[in-house]
Amino acid sequence: MNKLSPVNRYSLWHYAALVLMLIVLTVQALPSFFGDHPVVSVSHHSHQGLQNWLKTHPDAVSEVRYDSQGTVSLITPDISQQQNVQQQLKGTLGPDAEITLDYLSAAPTWLSRLGAEPVKLGLDLRGGVQLLLWVDTDQALAHQAEALVQGLNLWLDSQHLPANATVNTKDNTTVQLPMLSASDRSKASAWFTEHYPQWRFNSAANGWQMTDTEQDAMCHQAVRQNIDILRKRIDALGVAEASVQRQGKDYIRIELPGVHDPKQAKNVIGATASLAFYALDATSPKRLYDAQHNVVPLARHAILGGEHIIDARTSVDEMRRPQVDIRLDGPGGETMLAFTRRHLGDPMATVYREYQANEQGELVANERVINVATIQSALSDRFRITGLSSPEEARNLSMLLRAGALTAPIKIVEERAIGPTLGADNIKAGFSALAVGMIGMAIFMMLWYRRFGWVAIVSLVANLMMQVGLLALLPGAVLTLPGIAGLVLTVGMAVDTNVLIFERIRDRLRAGASLANAIDTGYRAAFSTIFDANITTLISAVCLYAVGSGPLQGFATTLILGLCASMISGIVGTRAIINPIWGRDRRRAVTI
Repeated sequence: MNKLSPVNRYSLWHYAALVLMLIVLTVQALPSFFGDHPVVSVSHHSHQGLQNWLKTHPDAVSEVRYDSQGTVSLITPDISQQQNVQQQLKGTLGPDAEITLDYLSAAPTWLSRLGAEPVKLGLDLRGGVQLLLWVDTDQALAHQAEALVQGLNLWLDSQHLPANATVNTKDNTTVQLPMLSASDRSKASAWFTEHYPQWRFNSAANGWQMTDTEQDAMCHQAVRQNIDILRKRIDALGVAEASVQRQGKDYIRIELPGVHDPKQAKNVIGATASLAFYALDATSPKRLYDAQHNVVPLARHAILGGEHIIDARTSVDEMRRPQVDIRLDGPGGETMLAFTRRHLGDPMATVYREYQANEQGELVANERVINVATIQSALSDRFRITGLSSPEEARNLSMLLRAGALTAPIKIVEERAIGPTLGADNIKAGFSALAVGMIGMAIFMMLWYRRFGWVAIVSLVANLMMQVGLLALLPGAVLTLPGIAGLVLTVGMAVDTNVLIFERIRDRLRAGASLANAIDTGYRAAFSTIFDANITTLISAVCLYAVGSGPLQGFATTLILGLCASMISGIVGTRAIINPIWGRDRRRAVTI
């Protein structure tokens, strides 16, 4: 005779797992409910002037903190005071002072020691800057054509043919060889077929052109590479919750939450910086100016481009002057070693190039010679760049080189700023709506289900803690205003789970079953309905996250986490409370 398993009972490991999970997620969620303090951060370069200002304004800040890097954090009572302190310090310390706005969690320090951090807030809640960038894909096509011309001219020279390949400046995608005969042109066609099959001869343009399919693919790739590089640059700025996404064919949208002084961010994001190394050639028409406004004649083609740079770090030389330590990849190191071995004692110039918008709004290349150094020994994959004007220039240059040169130049065409006060108002309104919704649902559950009502309330609170805790643990997750709407929605769906279960229990009690039997049958009968409803909603939420962007992804994230939390708290959590209290009640005609 088989022994029947007892109903309405969980083993000890079920309770242990539930309690442990709830404790961990509650600890992770708590810092988000304490809020944060507005902070003005000042770099160590301005300590003396800052100390003088603090003596004359003792009541301007609530607290002063120092970190291990020497940065001073001034904690202010509110956001308006934070902005006032920033403006006063700018006037006192001068334009060169590094003054940034930040936020410091108000949670107890013991929570941070446990690894609990508050949920990152999006642009609409934190305030910040939104930028719309235009990618000049024509320049990417022109760079591809210029690289092709360099290789083609080298081949022409090896074949003892006139090395006169040029790029048509009208469309930047046509390579012409005007001085070749018909037989030599057929040889060039064979070279294109072998090395650049995506380029086809166009008799109307009298040259080789890139196919339309290849042009579209290259433009798409240029935008994608720019997005990857911009993400690296923003990470270097410390804006971890920033959003970088493609918009349309050749636009990129960037959101920088918490960045209320976007000058540095715009300088770094908008810079299309790259380095190139040139030999000097007095007969070359290519001439640039150095920092002393001396004319430097450069060779026609660069020895090495910035695409071979894989690392760049700032340091100082023996005279405490700023410099950048460069590390090249394998092919770049071999090229540099081969060139410097052949040209010991010759000068080599380092050229810095960036694109800037002119008065007409067009992007034009601005090149200058950083330094001209004599090659005293063979260089490999590691060397130094000197001649920089300031430590700040060295830091910016090294950061740009580490992130990589943009494949195509970009221009900031639109800038929108959301003030921190508006973000604070959004937080207050969003969480007020969440609190009112939870209170209303709690009152309804208490009035309608009486003894089981308080179980539903505990389930709602646990559901909220689990959602916030999961959101804090999820890497890259950001809470936005639509995300708060997702929290409210999923809390309501958690109530639906309890309603379905409790109504099934009521139906069994009306049929004359005992309370213990009604509880067991009610949970079993409601499970399939709850599971099907949550799975279909989960599929919709995953699709929304996959195709959406920005706020839509924030809403989808909280919806997905909320569905998982409501399944656990509404089914497993509530039964873990009900089982030991009413699970063995054999009475009939009981009301709930």
